[in-house]
Amino acid sequence: MIKEYTKKDGSKAYMFVAYLGVDPITGKQKRTTRRGFKTKREAKIAEAKLQAEVEENGFNIKEKVKFQEVYESWLVEHKATVKPASFRATMNYARLHILPIFGHIHIDKIDIFFCQKVVHKWAEKYESTSHMKIVVQQVLDYAIKIRLIKDNPMRLVKLPKIHRREKNNRFYTKEELKTFLDCAKVYNDGQYLPFFRLLSFTGMRKGEALALTWDDINLKEQTISINKGLSLDETGRPMISTTKTKASVRTISIDTETLKILSEWKIKQRKQLLYLGYNAMSKTQLVFSNNNNQLYYPMVANEWLNKIIKCYNLKRITVHGFRHTHCSLLFDIDTPLQIVQERLGHSDIKITMNIYTHVTERKRDEYADKFASYINF
Repeated sequence: MIKEYTKKDGSKAYMFVAYLGVDPITGKQKRTTRRGFKTKREAKIAEAKLQAEVEENGFNIKEKVKFQEVYESWLVEHKATVKPASFRATMNYARLHILPIFGHIHIDKIDIFFCQKVVHKWAEKYESTSHMKIVVQQVLDYAIKIRLIKDNPMRLVKLPKIHRREKNNRFYTKEELKTFLDCAKVYNDGQYLPFFRLLSFTGMRKGEALALTWDDINLKEQTISINKGLSLDETGRPMISTTKTKASVRTISIDTETLKILSEWKIKQRKQLLYLGYNAMSKTQLVFSNNNNQLYYPMVANEWLNKIIKCYNLKRITVHGFRHTHCSLLFDIDTPLQIVQERLGHSDIKITMNIYTHVTERKRDEYADKFASYINF
């Protein structure tokens, strides 16, 4: 609507208030005011041009929207597409590494030079920068979707090559594993031995092991069905979730000794829980549960491992290292690559190949003598 008004110097001018639509970030109606037109015709032309600009380029192209606002709107949409644990991890990445840098900047002022500079700084501090880059990239993609910007500068940024320290000690040898399991048995006459035996003799992830129920273990067929995992919900409480990937759903064979250890633990667990007032006879009873017969937090496995390593001054590996140990030992006995992939539930054969390459590097010096011995001339 065009209006005439009087300026401070007494001269006449024209203004208009234009409706720009609903703000996709706040959900509120937005209007803008333009003043200082000498004639009514000038004001009408400016109003029409503004409306056309909004229709073509999106909501209120003159509006200054900060990255933080776009992120918060994107987060609502993102939540519905990922698991609670992934959503929680994204929020932590944003809170610690992204919003302190990008949050206060207007979305249309973020360019490739700034993005590249930030990614290089991340690379100087952290072993991996890809997840942080992806989160920023997705927020900027969302900004394009709601027509706040036209291009995504983060998509043009190249990840710098990070020189990682060689992790030669991330798994146990056969002898080191035996020592560790012997120590675990002595340290705690309970679930420590069955838990770490299960990890190292099946290669399952700690979340898969902590989510196991007794009906997943078939004593007659000597198999374990891995069909769920353990993660944290938005509030940080443990919950049963789907497996990491579709390939992670698998049924694997287990050896007689591991079955024996699990069977002995089952009897001990029932006695312990009965003493605490819980009936552990259900088929869906957790194989590993806390004193309230509820899910453990995932970090409990790290605590168990650290106690044993510290007590007996053992080589330090991570809980995930037992999965790598299982894989490495499978290759030591020349297990076919595809069998190893299926047993560990790797979705991509390249993951298995990376470990295979590492193992064969340790054994390559033996191959020349083995070949000569086989040829024998």
